[in-house]
Amino acid sequence: MRVLLNTKPMVFSNKTGVGYYVTNLYHALREYGADVIPTNGKTAGSLIDVLGKISTRVKRSIGVDHSSFFRMLGDNLAALVLRKGTPGDGYDLYHETTFGPLRETRQRFVCNIYDLSFIRFPNYFTKGFAEESKRNVSKNASVAERVIVNSRFIKDEAISLLGLPEEKIDIIPMAASAVYYSIKKPAERPREVRNFTDKEYILFVGTVEPRKNLKILIRAFKEVRTRYDLSLVMCGGLGSLSSEIISYAKEMNVEKDVIFTNYVQELTLLYLYNFASVFVYPSIYEGFGIPPLEAMACRTPVIISDIPPLREVAGDAALTFNPNDHEELTFAIDRALSSESLRAELSQKGRRKADQYSWEKVAAETVKTYQKALAN
Repeated sequence: MRVLLNTKPMVFSNKTGVGYYVTNLYHALREYGADVIPTNGKTAGSLIDVLGKISTRVKRSIGVDHSSFFRMLGDNLAALVLRKGTPGDGYDLYHETTFGPLRETRQRFVCNIYDLSFIRFPNYFTKGFAEESKRNVSKNASVAERVIVNSRFIKDEAISLLGLPEEKIDIIPMAASAVYYSIKKPAERPREVRNFTDKEYILFVGTVEPRKNLKILIRAFKEVRTRYDLSLVMCGGLGSLSSEIISYAKEMNVEKDVIFTNYVQELTLLYLYNFASVFVYPSIYEGFGIPPLEAMACRTPVIISDIPPLREVAGDAALTFNPNDHEELTFAIDRALSSESLRAELSQKGRRKADQYSWEKVAAETVKTYQKALAN
C-alpha cells in the first residue's frame, strides 16, 4: 500500500493547526514504516517555504485584514509549484489533508475534517472563506472512502451538518509534539521569555481570531490584574479580524500588559509554556485543541472553556468555565493562582493526560483507515 499524502500545509514557515497535524502525521507514518510519499519534492518545498515567509512579511506590513489579494496570489503560486512536484499515478491511495478542492486522482482517497466552524460561525471568517470551505469540505467528504476526524464531537458535527454516514468516519485523536515537555527551569528566565515580559504571566496559544473567545480572556485578565501583578501573553499568528481583539485590549485599558507575540519558534514556545503561571484556552468552538495538550505536556496548569471537544481531550486534568461568563473565568484563574496545591494537582493530572496521546498511535490508526479505504 503506497499513500500519497497532501503535504502542502507542512511546507509553510508559519504552521497553523493543519500544518502542525500534517507535519507530525507525515513523520509519524514514516517512522511507523508506512509507504507514504509527500505531494511536494524538496525543490517545491523550498520554494513554498519562501512564499510562506513573504506572506508573513506582507501581513505584518499591511495587516491581515487587507492581504486577501496577496494570500490568493501566494496560494495560486504554491498550487502551481506543488503540481510540478507531485508524483503521477504511482500510489494506491490519496490522503487529502486540506480544506481545498480535491486534486485530480483516479485512486481512492481519504480526507480530514478538523472542524466545521465555518458552518457554525461563518461571521468569524472573512467574506467568501466560509462558503468556499463548506463547498470543498462537503464535496470531498461526500466522495471520500473514509473521513478522519480528531474528536467524537466533530464526528457528530459531520453527521448532523454534512449528512455523512457514521460508518465512514474514523476518530483519530491528535497528540502533543515531542518538542514540548517539562524542562528543568534555570534560576534566571531565558531570553525567549524576557523578550516579552518580566512578570508572571497567563498564557494563551493559538491564532488570534474571534472564535478563540479572547475578549472574554482579556476582560477576565483585567479583573485578575487588580489582585496580581501579571501579564497576559497571546502567542500565535494574527488571524482574520484580529484587529478588533487588539483594539479591545486598548478599550479595557490593559494594552500595556497584553502582549501579542505573533508567530514564535518552537524553542520560544517551549519556554513560554514552561514558565507560564497558568495556561488558558477560552475557545467557543474547537475540533480538538492541541495547545492545551502541549501545555499539559509541559506540566503547566490548564484552564479550558467548558465545550465538548475540550472536555473530551482534557478530561478532569483541567479547570473549566462557561465560555460566555468572564466572571467564571476570573474565578478559575484566581483559584489556580492562589493555590499552589491546586496548581501541583493540575500539573500532575495534565502530564498524565498528555501521555495518553501519541503520534505513534495516530500513525497506527491512520494506517487502519487507509486499509479500510482500500478494502471498500
